[in-house]
Amino acid sequence: MFQTAAGITIPFPEKMKEEYQVFEKRIQFHVSFQKLGAMLEAFLARLEEPLFFVLQLPLTRQEEEALGAKTGQCLTGSPHDKICYLDGQSKERIRAILRQYGELLLNDGISRFGIASHVTHDEMFIMKYKLVDIYCGDPSKYFDLMEQYGLIPTGKLLTVWDTFSRKTPGQARCIEMNGITVYEVYDALVKLGMYEAKIIDG
Repeated sequence: MFQTAAGITIPFPEKMKEEYQVFEKRIQFHVSFQKLGAMLEAFLARLEEPLFFVLQLPLTRQEEEALGAKTGQCLTGSPHDKICYLDGQSKERIRAILRQYGELLLNDGISRFGIASHVTHDEMFIMKYKLVDIYCGDPSKYFDLMEQYGLIPTGKLLTVWDTFSRKTPGQARCIEMNGITVYEVYDALVKLGMYEAKIIDG
């Protein structure tokens, strides 16, 4: 059975397959949750330093209120996310972050995150519902990674979004582990130099 993260619920996990689709400069895939952390680690090992860490998470209510006051936008409109970066990192620094916060980030349902190289710009980004993109100039160099973790190529990837309907929606939840959520992770990373780059529609 296809496994999902603790912070998400999808209506038909039995329909999901461990497959990947190749685009011009991107690979998109679903993988059962128990393999996701190992794939992230394997991708990290291939990256050329220096690296950066990216975190995307919903604005808090207080941040939404402040944004509304600044822009005149109504709070009943679309919620917003902030995209934040921690630049100039070594592999060891990224590994330390993942050791400390990786389990929470991987299980959390409301945040998205990724790691990338400043040099090659290759990036692995884990999106909502744990759909994953690898951005790179030459996707073929990651075909062996897909094979290593048992993913099969397909011309049309079935994503979790394809299984959602009004009667069978997905659910994404904020997860707490060891007394913290992704918002405390953000606060901790700010102390290491993480900065807010932009605010987008959530």
